[in-house]
Amino acid sequence: MKKPVFNVRRVVTFVLFLLICIGLYLLALNSYCDQGGNFDLGVCAITSFIPF
Repeated sequence: MKKPVFNVRRVVTFVLFLLICIGLYLLALNSYCDQGGNFDLGVCAITSFIPF
């Protein structure tokens, strides 16, 4: 039989990796905004809700 291309373990690993990347990106944006950086798109307003 042929192995499926997308098994559950691969999908879970990919989703976990994606969530870690998004979390680290938001942490970097939050740090930038805390130092006085400003974005025209209102990203600093969004990162103000992040508790870390």
